[in-house]
Amino acid sequence: MTQWVALSDRATPLDGAAGLSLLSKASLVLEFELPLQGSTILLDFKSDDAWPRTLSIFVDEAAGVVVLHRQAERLLRHSLPGPLGLPSVGVARISFSWDAPNKSWTLALDLPGQGEGRSTRGRNPMPLMMDDILQICAGSDRARRHKSVLWFGVTEGSTLPERAPWIGLTTPIETAGGPCAAGNLRPGDLLLTESGDYACLRSLRRMDLPSRGSFSPVMLRAPYFGVETDILVSSDQLIALSGDEVEYLFWDETVLTEARHVTDGRAAMMDLRRAVTACISLDIGPPQLIRADDCRLLTHNHLRGFGQATGQGTGQATGWDAATLPHKVIMGYETIPLLDMLGRTGRRTAA
Repeated sequence: MTQWVALSDRATPLDGAAGLSLLSKASLVLEFELPLQGSTILLDFKSDDAWPRTLSIFVDEAAGVVVLHRQAERLLRHSLPGPLGLPSVGVARISFSWDAPNKSWTLALDLPGQGEGRSTRGRNPMPLMMDDILQICAGSDRARRHKSVLWFGVTEGSTLPERAPWIGLTTPIETAGGPCAAGNLRPGDLLLTESGDYACLRSLRRMDLPSRGSFSPVMLRAPYFGVETDILVSSDQLIALSGDEVEYLFWDETVLTEARHVTDGRAAMMDLRRAVTACISLDIGPPQLIRADDCRLLTHNHLRGFGQATGQGTGQATGWDAATLPHKVIMGYETIPLLDMLGRTGRRTAA
């Protein structure tokens, strides 16, 4: 499974980087906020050691995207020609992948959640040193980043790590022994499910993930969702909504929706306080709703993956295997009128 090996604003390598000193096959992924004003240097790293090295990423609406990479006397220019057609607002993502053993590279520009972007390919890239990547991530005096850069990271391989809906480590999960912080759970623990029965925790996946741009998490606020505790979840985490309003609109007492669809600036909001979040994904087999304070969250089956629709690994949830889910999933356009009804009645039920 592809893993992040380094992330911006973190000076130390992640677990997936154990033993790595030279990245011969990897991808550098960077998200930035729009709009940009003219030609912009998003990242710029220069080392003037005995073996000089440079890595710079430029963006210009007319000229395109350019990755400038130098090692000693060799200088490479990887280009995605413009015009880019960037919108006036939103988030854009640059992905530069290189495979030195197979002598190939790919440079892509995407707008997360807005369909396919553009890409170009070439031959004969150079590998990058892990130490250089960590200096860029740590913001050393050899590295500069533009204010529009939301986050960046490096992953082994040519694709983003597969998304797994996650919850924050301090989220109180109801177990057979009472509430337990998600970060303290262990395989074999019994978790309280929607039916009132207990399910055995088969596995858990601890992750360090970007927390800005298309990876921004959602804070579900108390007392709207949790009675006493704010609950941090990924934007694609499925949560349960129940009540008379739900049954009126959907002919079912309970529906599921992604956390990002309930952000209203009051009961739930995007949490942009940190660049990297330590989080966890829980697997109890077929997805079921478990209790976190007074909120119900859907678990994730690590073997089956999140969904069956195309687009996995792009940073946006795109579909689910509906046959494995306990309730209907409603989309954003369906969630909005439900939130309006819940707001008019002065109460919001997520349990």
